[in-house]
Amino acid sequence: MELNLPIFDHLSSCQNLLIAGMGGGFDIFCGLPIYFELQKRVPHVHLANLSFSDLGVSYYIARRENILILSDTLVGVTAKTGVFRGYFPELYLSQWFAEKKHEDVTVWCFHKTGVQPLLSNYRTLIEHLGIDGILLIDGGVDSLVRGDETEMATFSEDAVSLCALSQLIEIPTRLMACIGLGAERDISYAHILENIAELAANNGFLGSSSLVKKMSVYQDYEDAVLYVQNKRDQEASVINSSIISAVQGYYGDYHLTEKTKGSKLWISPLMPIYWFFELESVVNRHLFLPQLLSTETFSDVLAAVWTVLHHRQTRSPARIPLS
Repeated sequence: MELNLPIFDHLSSCQNLLIAGMGGGFDIFCGLPIYFELQKRVPHVHLANLSFSDLGVSYYIARRENILILSDTLVGVTAKTGVFRGYFPELYLSQWFAEKKHEDVTVWCFHKTGVQPLLSNYRTLIEHLGIDGILLIDGGVDSLVRGDETEMATFSEDAVSLCALSQLIEIPTRLMACIGLGAERDISYAHILENIAELAANNGFLGSSSLVKKMSVYQDYEDAVLYVQNKRDQEASVINSSIISAVQGYYGDYHLTEKTKGSKLWISPLMPIYWFFELESVVNRHLFLPQLLSTETFSDVLAAVWTVLHHRQTRSPARIPLS
């Protein structure tokens, strides 16, 4: 059973596609089912992630062992990179590929910076790999905030990735995908659905598709997530765990991991749905990306976001009238 992706036509001319997690942490895992499906259709598919890991770049630069260093804030890791103490899902994902799929897969890691270093690193990686298409992946839907919602979850990292990619006009294919609707807290879902409707009205919404248990691409994705989450020092991903729970048929306040015990979840069939968008359409509707463009550090980003949040007007609170 195949994952029926509505973006096949948009990728028909791509020779080297980069699938990149845009919000950090386990976001790249949300792109794995797409990665597995596109391997059948695109000559070369690569993986990257905005990384929350403390990679100790200076240590590896000194040793230059089993790590690909393109800049001080851009490295590629493989299963041979070695032992690392601490949070590092990208490394363990490479090890999963080696152990379970017998494949040598490099996962590229962008350090969490401001927009300008991230933009420079994207251009470096594009040149290194010959990238001609990029698909940004968001675990959750806070990348779809416009900036005037009453609640916006943890949108800052997603906004940095959006802002950087908005400048890569030399790349002909730039798309974005979200999965995990309903898994985030402190977000105005009625406003998010309104945003999707407006994107659809402007031809920026490209369609959706769902993960189901019988798909081999889903089964590999689930195995990869659980493999990495069970490694030492790897904190479980709430969004990926929620997606897996939903695909397995759980509903309501179900907890796959100990991390969420004591909180209230709403697992639902909405969570395994991919939503696809033209990146430029999402960027064009965003209200404060220009304020992030000149940022160098993530502290600069937080300062710019703080200023925006304290000088913006918000939409009226809204709820979804389904119950």
